[in-house]
Amino acid sequence: MSRRRFEVFEYRQDLEHMRQGDSDREIASARLMGRRMLKAVRQVALARGCLDPGQPLPDDAELAAIFGRNPKLPRSCVSTIEPFRDLVRGWYDVDVQGTTIFNAL
Repeated sequence: MSRRRFEVFEYRQDLEHMRQGDSDREIASARLMGRRMLKAVRQVALARGCLDPGQPLPDDAELAAIFGRNPKLPRSCVSTIEPFRDLVRGWYDVDVQGTTIFNAL
């Protein structure tokens, strides 16, 4: 059996199905998540009160915290130009061309 990592949207999908009254077997037959993992998710969701249809679902950051996923972007997704944001914004505001900005950096 593989150790597949689930994304936050997949947890949200499964919680929506659980809130509608679908059983773990029905959700698993839709190939959203295995029954063993669904059982664990349901236990955590019940303890946190996430299955109450009268309450809104937690946002993605909270779901990530509950189910152990880090909502931050990986380091490779953060732009290398980020430390120079204010400088580049200033140059852009005074109409310096992009190629000139690139060469300056």
